[in-house]
Amino acid sequence: MKNLAIMKKHLFYSLIALLFIACSDENTSTDEKTATSTISGNISNLPFGTSIYLDYVGTTAIDTKDTTTIANDGSFNFSYTIEELGYYRIRINNQSYINLILNQGESPVITADGTNLMNTYKVEGSEESKKLRDFNLAYQTNAQLQDSLGRLYQQNQSNQELFVQMQIASLTSISKMNNYFASIINEKPASLVSLAAVQMLDINEYADLHKKVNEALNEKLPNSPYTQNFNQKYQKIVKLSPGAEAPEITLNDANGNPVSLSSLRGKVVLIDFWASWCKPCRIENPNVVAAYDKFNKNGFEVFSVSLDGMPQQPNAKQDWLNAIEKDNLKWKNHVSDLKGWQSSIVPLYDISGIPLTILLDREGKIIGKNLRGEELHNKLTEIFVNS
Repeated sequence: MKNLAIMKKHLFYSLIALLFIACSDENTSTDEKTATSTISGNISNLPFGTSIYLDYVGTTAIDTKDTTTIANDGSFNFSYTIEELGYYRIRINNQSYINLILNQGESPVITADGTNLMNTYKVEGSEESKKLRDFNLAYQTNAQLQDSLGRLYQQNQSNQELFVQMQIASLTSISKMNNYFASIINEKPASLVSLAAVQMLDINEYADLHKKVNEALNEKLPNSPYTQNFNQKYQKIVKLSPGAEAPEITLNDANGNPVSLSSLRGKVVLIDFWASWCKPCRIENPNVVAAYDKFNKNGFEVFSVSLDGMPQQPNAKQDWLNAIEKDNLKWKNHVSDLKGWQSSIVPLYDISGIPLTILLDREGKIIGKNLRGEELHNKLTEIFVNS
């Protein structure tokens, strides 16, 4: 069930992002005078003496700021110094967390049930932490619904009517969540909650909201490491978003002659990042060959960039050439610097895995990414036949 799989993957990576990116909504520099504050509260149903930790979640590391234990009556108290505004969490046994946004001068009070910490905690004295709690609960509810629909589909794959109903339910749920995320952003774009929310939204579909959050953070918190971290990611994504001009690639072909991507202007071009050692790439190659055979006469070309040259490849060039011949990759534009993941192309195109394909129009602008199989054929049909 494709939509469910996509949603689950999207939610997973967004949750990871939520743990490692943060910002504050106050225009306060990290150079300001630090202030000591307290976090107090009561967590029921935890054994006396249970250790709990206060962590600061930075952009590159998590730093434990304080440690305390649960008293007989469930009460606890942290004393901490705000060195920079940001994202914090209370951690129990490395399994349960209470996520917070802490600001200088705040002393939040927290209550929770230790047997179901994330779903029961409440925060007073920190408005942004309260908003983050609402966000987390909405996220978890939607994720649980998507999981339930996925399990139901696995149990009833032959029931086409049920499949359609589940697709509708899944898309309706996703649409509601996207609207909720958008409302958070529009209400207060320069906040940690908005930063978490925007990462739930596909940048191709919600480019305006990504831009809004990035601009708001840069205006209000230009020196924040969280702003800078998000801005770097945003700029990379924008550089490779639909409508952007693909960065130039000039690498040698098998004969040592430099070949440039820009030499194919006037053609619809599929940049295909692959390698002889990449099994998914080799499995996808027949689909690319079929697309080339069908649409080459219309002005379709393939520009293959190999990431061969791994340390475990003593004969990388020959591996590359053998794969081209075996898979019948008949187009002439095959290039590589034979440096594997150390290739200059990897950071240029922000490549984290292959196969990766990018489709360009006749002006060299990006019109599609990771189109494979039927999706690629449908897009090329739209370009060459239906237009």
